[in-house]
Amino acid sequence: MIDSHCHLFDPPLAEDPEGILAEARGAGCTGVVVVATWASAWESIADSRERVRAVLPESRVAAGLHPWYVHEAPVDWENRLSALLPRLDAVGEIGLDRGERAPALELQEPVFVRQLELAAKAGLPVLIHVVRAHDLVLHHLKAFQGRSRGIIHAFSGSPEDARAYVERGFLLGIGGGLTRENAHRLRRVVSRLPPSSLVLETDSPYLGTETVPAGASRPAHVAQVAGRLAEVLGRPLEEVVAVTSSNVRGLWERP
Repeated sequence: MIDSHCHLFDPPLAEDPEGILAEARGAGCTGVVVVATWASAWESIADSRERVRAVLPESRVAAGLHPWYVHEAPVDWENRLSALLPRLDAVGEIGLDRGERAPALELQEPVFVRQLELAAKAGLPVLIHVVRAHDLVLHHLKAFQGRSRGIIHAFSGSPEDARAYVERGFLLGIGGGLTRENAHRLRRVVSRLPPSSLVLETDSPYLGTETVPAGASRPAHVAQVAGRLAEVLGRPLEEVVAVTSSNVRGLWERP
């Protein structure tokens, strides 16, 4: 299994990252995608790549300016991120958010588009956060058709949104929300999607599961997500694990 989105160096996971990785390995993980969301964390994420791969060889690292923090970004954020791109595997977590916590879209959109441009130029995938903004994200991705690929993190959109993302070459991240008993709409949407369009994620420690509270999840809990996804799709667990892991690898194993 590969956890395609976790925050290994955010608290409380940062208290024992090696232990967290070893636990994930014991749960069947072969890799994690470790994400940094604000500028002050970018350098340390880039430095951590070999450290993480020493435990889970299929791991990757990503850095980007999350939409919640665009108004706090240093003036030289673009130069700093550009300089790190050779040491990163993806740009993210980036995106657009119409939620109450997010700053004005007028601040978010230019930063989002510029990071899409940087990733496309570097040939790197992007990890995209979307809250109540699928229309805007899809609008901007249209301009990058054929030049941009990646994962829609914690996908929760409509069947139409799902098809549009897949048509643009994106995978859909399925996380702990799927395990909750009240996630009827999400399960209906996911049940109609081909496994070739899906990847597993935890967003640990932030996004919990039916049995693990938000703020306490760990990459090892991706096994719970895999189990519920197999149920929803009506497929063997081994097949779901193999296909979703292959989908993650495919973001980097390109001709």
